[in-house]
Amino acid sequence: MVSPAVMSEQASDQIRVMIVDDSQAYRNLLRHELALDPRIEVVSVAANGRLALPRINHYRPDFVILDLEMPEMDGLATLEVVKKKWPDTRVVMFSSHTVEGARLTLRALELGAIDFVPKPTGLLDVSGYLRNTLIKRIKDLARTKTQPVPVVPAPTEVSLREEVGQADICAIGISTGGPNALRELLARITPPLRGPIVIVQHMPPLFTKHLAETLSYHTRLTVVEASDGMRLEAGMVVIAPGGSHLELVRGAGAIIARTNDRPPELSCKPSVNILFRSVALEFGNRALALIMTGMGEDGYEGVRDIRNRGGFVYAQSPESCVVFGMPERPIREHLALPRDIPGLAFSVQSRLGMVK
Repeated sequence: MVSPAVMSEQASDQIRVMIVDDSQAYRNLLRHELALDPRIEVVSVAANGRLALPRINHYRPDFVILDLEMPEMDGLATLEVVKKKWPDTRVVMFSSHTVEGARLTLRALELGAIDFVPKPTGLLDVSGYLRNTLIKRIKDLARTKTQPVPVVPAPTEVSLREEVGQADICAIGISTGGPNALRELLARITPPLRGPIVIVQHMPPLFTKHLAETLSYHTRLTVVEASDGMRLEAGMVVIAPGGSHLELVRGAGAIIARTNDRPPELSCKPSVNILFRSVALEFGNRALALIMTGMGEDGYEGVRDIRNRGGFVYAQSPESCVVFGMPERPIREHLALPRDIPGLAFSVQSRLGMVK
């Protein structure tokens, strides 16, 4: 017999999920796959936002899996109400992998959705995809919600030292919570800059192009998606294309973007590590890197390479991260100095900016 204490612990560990999707096939499939996980309880389902809102109020789920295109009340309208009335409810968008789906998903992230998972297209093992992406994402996000904000160890005198020097490039690695963090960061950076800013944001194809277009509205810098062979100019903000790795090479007085289709690293494609390694190799002690909000440890090895070659590294502080995963180990091992987003922007401006 299970003791009351164990039963209480198991109950507190349960993740309460609600599904909102106008497709009955998806509602049934999601409910079936979620129910197979002992940590997850599906508390309700709904075919649109109008039906969902009173059920969210009643059941108060930890997560809502929310479709975008629905009759009567679509995903964006539903999301706005949820974040206004129940701000602690985390919303994961389950969106179409289309041009319009990418645009609407990025808008949903601006409105407060915690993350998104594209709906599968052309896959034979849809159940496996849902287990390895959507369900895993929800469990990872639930884990970050229950963990307290870590106490960052006090740096040693040497690691706390603010090195003197300028950079010729800024490389940024970011994931969950990235679009909003990047919007705030780039809005605080003003030209002229000595070199480009290059970003790996964990996203699939289509989404990164729309991310670049969205960010362009919030900064005085030019933001574009990278392409193979692109020449990077000072003051450009370049985002790695979803589904491809991005590396930088220098030659003939230019910085050239190189994309490739190598396998994912740490399940990430594009990979922060791959970008950071190339930046460490090509720029040495003239490299500046930021490691920001996101799950996992992608970027840690690249941070170490940049530091070993004398580059500058800053990490987003735990309090300002949506998920304090990627910056945690570089801070803990004194490879990066923690900063909130205004502090990160100041570091970029001071090291990459030019006196007007």
